[in-house]
Amino acid sequence: MAVADESFPSCRGKPIFIRDMLLKKPVSNPTPQRVASSNGSADMDAADRRILSRLLDRGLGLTSSPTLLAALAKQCRLRAASLDKSPEAYLRLLHANGSDAKAEWILIAPAIVVGETFLYRDAALWELIETKLIPDAASTSSHVRLWSAGCSTGEEAYSLAGVAHRAVGHKHVRILGTDVNPVAIAAARVGIYGRWSMRGAEASDRNGLIVNGAQTVRVSEEVKSLVRFETHNLNDPDAWPPLGAKAFDLIICRNVLIYMSESARTDVIARFVTALHPRGLLVLGHGEMAGLRIHNLSVECYDAGIVFRKVENVSQEQSAASASKQSKSAINRIVPKQVAVTKRVFRGFIPTPPPGAALAPRPKLAAEREMLSPAICRRHVASAIQSAREGKLQAAERDATAAAAADALDPEPRVLLAALCMVRGAWVEAEGQLRGALFLDPCFVPALWQMGNLCSMTGRKRQASRAFARALNGLDGIADDKVALPFDNVTVGELVSLLRAELAEPARA
Repeated sequence: MAVADESFPSCRGKPIFIRDMLLKKPVSNPTPQRVASSNGSADMDAADRRILSRLLDRGLGLTSSPTLLAALAKQCRLRAASLDKSPEAYLRLLHANGSDAKAEWILIAPAIVVGETFLYRDAALWELIETKLIPDAASTSSHVRLWSAGCSTGEEAYSLAGVAHRAVGHKHVRILGTDVNPVAIAAARVGIYGRWSMRGAEASDRNGLIVNGAQTVRVSEEVKSLVRFETHNLNDPDAWPPLGAKAFDLIICRNVLIYMSESARTDVIARFVTALHPRGLLVLGHGEMAGLRIHNLSVECYDAGIVFRKVENVSQEQSAASASKQSKSAINRIVPKQVAVTKRVFRGFIPTPPPGAALAPRPKLAAEREMLSPAICRRHVASAIQSAREGKLQAAERDATAAAAADALDPEPRVLLAALCMVRGAWVEAEGQLRGALFLDPCFVPALWQMGNLCSMTGRKRQASRAFARALNGLDGIADDKVALPFDNVTVGELVSLLRAELAEPARA
């Protein structure tokens, strides 16, 4: 079926495939060109795909894929309904590319963009930034200005703050973290992550910068004070420079441009160059400059990777280079540690003491009950939490085990045990403890949060989403200032932001 104008669907005459797709109506006489998207959404023909692909490139600069087009179609349908608009009217709004359209792209971005990251990802690069790049920038400037572009939930921005803090001190550094996803930015401002986010951090990275908890790691207030987070669309030329900021000494943008079209990558990198201070540095992900030629950039090669430096009057032949692809290291599967089982011997015969011997006093029943009381459980839990925060994980696990034995009906010690088992890679043992906690209380939010993290760490994304969704539902109606994760004093408001980012929920208008 022909489309009146391939740049945008017509609303006149017989409904076209875009409209049918958005309304999820069956289409009569489908053409052979119609294909099903990978997630089972409504079919689209080639013209429909071109229309949505152009919108996606124009709005976010992303290269289209069946999954992205299906996600965009779904979000367009939901937003059209929430605004009481027809699907055609909403598509026209996006196509107009005005201020309303730019606001809409920000709102639907969380369901479309990718946000996988963790703290201190690529240790060799962070060592280069700390020992070479930031000190060089500080030698020519009294205040070092750094930008983490496409920072997702903030791990990269906080990693940048950590190495800058160690390199030049907190008084001389200011860092901007931006992302197109406002839900991710809200989580970044909280600065709390699951322990799995620390898998790239060495011991030296943690000292003085991360406050350890039992279930989470929280960025210290001193490091948080160095970073400002804002929503920013790299593909929007009217949004440059971000917040009016100019002359950055270093811009880091990794694993963002790889999802963009070639034209969008070219435009974004050219804007990065404009935003850099003379002799400023640009750090991109592996291969993200491949095939592009950008003026005023020279290449510096290090063992940790390629860095681009802004210079004047650089020839076109010298202005770009392709970074070699980094091979992915295999993830070592850690075999859960086997728990030793101690045999308990029961002696049914107690010998009679000789005449005149003093009888040993029989333990008091009250004392026996005290050893299995909730009060004892609480004391062991408090001791375990304190030990975990001090990094004494073996002591913490002993206390958590004692707490679980003291009160078999309390789910908290089991969740604490699960968190500690996950630290040492005992996934099976951790899952067993979490299932026990959820058997005792199926709606226990700390257990659901920990189960979601465990499923994410072991590659079970669907199960993780279910656990996170149940946790979010369990927090509904509770005041934001109430404590949601008692081991780490994480409030309801903080955890809601983290859960919404994990679930990639659309932003609220």
